[in-house]
Amino acid sequence: MAKTLKIVFDYDGIKTSTYNIADPKDGLTKAEVQAATSTMVAKDFVCSGGSLATGVKDAYIENYERIELA
Repeated sequence: MAKTLKIVFDYDGIKTSTYNIADPKDGLTKAEVQAATSTMVAKDFVCSGGSLATGVKDAYIENYERIELA
């Protein structure tokens, strides 16, 4: 089963953008994600359509399974 870390950045409550990171490390914690994303936002690292992210709306790991057709 494949995993993807999804981070939803907020842009002043007007719009959001979702960043996907494949195969996040096992045991990743909410605190680790919050620390990393807080630094990214503070240093103006995240931009979408010319707007800088103002915060993180959500972050979660999504599991999915690919099933080949017969």
